[in-house]
Amino acid sequence: MKVLKSNIFKKRKCEFGNFELVPELGWKISQSFIDFESGLLIVSESDENEENWIDTGFGSRTIPNKEHIIDTKTGDILTFKEWSKYFSYETTEFISEDKKYKLVTTRVYEPERNSDGIKEKLIELKSDRKPSSSDSIAFRKENRENLLESRYRQEREILKRKAELDAMPTLTTFFEKEYVKLTKGDIILNYFNSDFLFKLVYNESSFDLYKVQLKYQYNLEWDNLNYKTYDSFKTIQDFVYEFLNNKDWFLNHSPFNTKQEKGKSNQLLKKFIVEYFNLLREKHDFTFEEYNKIQQWENYYFQRDSVKLKEYKQFCGNCKEPVSYSPRYPKYICNNCSSKTITDENGLELSFSNIGFSGGLRITYKKDGEIIKEDTSQSKKLCFIEGKRFITTEAKFGGIVIQTEN
Repeated sequence: MKVLKSNIFKKRKCEFGNFELVPELGWKISQSFIDFESGLLIVSESDENEENWIDTGFGSRTIPNKEHIIDTKTGDILTFKEWSKYFSYETTEFISEDKKYKLVTTRVYEPERNSDGIKEKLIELKSDRKPSSSDSIAFRKENRENLLESRYRQEREILKRKAELDAMPTLTTFFEKEYVKLTKGDIILNYFNSDFLFKLVYNESSFDLYKVQLKYQYNLEWDNLNYKTYDSFKTIQDFVYEFLNNKDWFLNHSPFNTKQEKGKSNQLLKKFIVEYFNLLREKHDFTFEEYNKIQQWENYYFQRDSVKLKEYKQFCGNCKEPVSYSPRYPKYICNNCSSKTITDENGLELSFSNIGFSGGLRITYKKDGEIIKEDTSQSKKLCFIEGKRFITTEAKFGGIVIQTEN
């Protein structure tokens, strides 16, 4: 790259000074900014010739790049010896005010990039934990957040998020709040089966159920449908008792919103829907196919941060002990069960891992404690724990998940 300066014959001007930045032939200026710490101009230029781009092997390519450090007062491109005068390259140590952490920071010259980097190490003083470390670029447009600042920011965010979650209501409290908001004519629920459309309406002294014989379609003329009274309930609990009496209610019916409602669902029944499915999850009284319908109903009533997450219950697919709620894996087994001896149909001991960062399932077979083979050709594997059948797969975002077969 060249820096063309102003002279008596020609005035040159860019946003950073009285000079003009001219990239090398076949290259372009990809970034330019004033370094926050030094006031120096940082200019990056990148190669436009795609034939020179480097294939990383992961479906992406690296574009060759050059960085230049310029004195805006003179327009001179500086060497390391010249720009290093603006900085200290001595290692510094800083103890946090609460004496919990020590931050070790070193600015280093990186000749392969012809630029500077920052090496940091954050040590927790009263524990045996390994220090966290980072390597980052030194020249920045804005003030750099160091490891210590990042740690305290994360801690504040965790505390804030915990306070927000702690403030969320239980299902019962949520129901009580929703109930007092009811006004006459509120549609509590729209749902349909293979033959009818239904709607449950609040009419102050009762909850009235209407239906019309019609196949569900989203683009129906909703205002012109001739709903007729089908049933009436004194309380919402009466409707729940009648409607949620067996699994047919969610297997044979689906919820919906009309076009006028624009995707917003009344949340009054959330408590009863979630509690019903919690009971099914505790008993594992559902198949994977049935769980698709369960999710359809739970998603209909899902609103972020409307109730405490712990109100959604899930249980180990083997020992039935409580586990963290994971709608993607409704029958996964707990850590205690997955740590037991796992075998294949021939009695060989199995262990599972990911093939690499890109995922994949690696199955390792052992006999008498010795590895006899590894297999990476399968996406799932039937296995046995204490004689019970399970299916092992790669988890969606890495890791391994073991679930009951059915």
